[in-house]
Amino acid sequence: MNREFSGPFPGAAGPRDRSVARTALSLEALFHYVLAATFAIGCAVVLVVGFVILTGALPVFGRIPVLQFLSDSDWHPTSGLYDLKPMLVGSLLTSVGAVGLATPVSLIIAASLNFFMSGLTASLLRRLLFVMAAMPTVIFGFWGLTQVVPLIGKLQAPGLSLLSGILILALMIIPTTTLLMDAAFAKLPKPLIHGAFALGATRKLTCFGMALPILRRAVLSAALLGLGRALGETIVVVMVTGNRAELPLSLFDPIRTLTANVTLEMGYADPLHGATLFLSILVLFVIATGLALLVHALDRTGGVSVDV
Repeated sequence: MNREFSGPFPGAAGPRDRSVARTALSLEALFHYVLAATFAIGCAVVLVVGFVILTGALPVFGRIPVLQFLSDSDWHPTSGLYDLKPMLVGSLLTSVGAVGLATPVSLIIAASLNFFMSGLTASLLRRLLFVMAAMPTVIFGFWGLTQVVPLIGKLQAPGLSLLSGILILALMIIPTTTLLMDAAFAKLPKPLIHGAFALGATRKLTCFGMALPILRRAVLSAALLGLGRALGETIVVVMVTGNRAELPLSLFDPIRTLTANVTLEMGYADPLHGATLFLSILVLFVIATGLALLVHALDRTGGVSVDV
């Protein structure tokens, strides 16, 4: 019986195997360089954006005291009044309120997808969440303007208000935060879950007594990312909040956010006025960067992975 070997002894790598190995290494090295180049380009873009924003805001620091942005009586740049408090408070209230509503809802949906729904139902709901997460935000804004605002207006006029902004922003970020939390649940080791069931734990106890304490940092990270998206949203708040640069006294008062203020006024701003708008963008840029660093720190100090 004739036997053919690909090498000098059975199991040895022949020329073809060595060629395949070299090709795999070359592809791996190419992939590594592509990833490194992409990372470098991304970092460069962020640095350039930050530099442009900072450069645009620099004229403010030489001509307007920083405390004036918090102490002026009104926002009226053509009259030398630069009170940013209403817009800053409006941005914080809408974003924090939206995250406060969206996080519990997202957590319940993500927990249900992994512990309380059948496979087919969970799969269909995940697809729906992906579709909602990919929707242009103008759709949420238009729906809010035509459906939610009139309903709130029946409770108390005018309907364009802080409350409508919170509700629409919450609806907008629920798909994103839910999918992030669902991904965290999916990373739980199956033996850990099976072990809990084997010890007699119910689905409710396994979910809320075992899984959630492990995933608390992942849930917080998802909420922070949702907060970052809500802070940067523009078109929705322009459409449903009323755009009045005044401090709100109730949930039914119109407000204006920093992003809406920049969008509405940048087109006709003079150089100094434009610099104050760049300062608004700089504030948002610093907040967003801080949230991103906080999420990164949470991921490093307490990830989802569990050794079993």
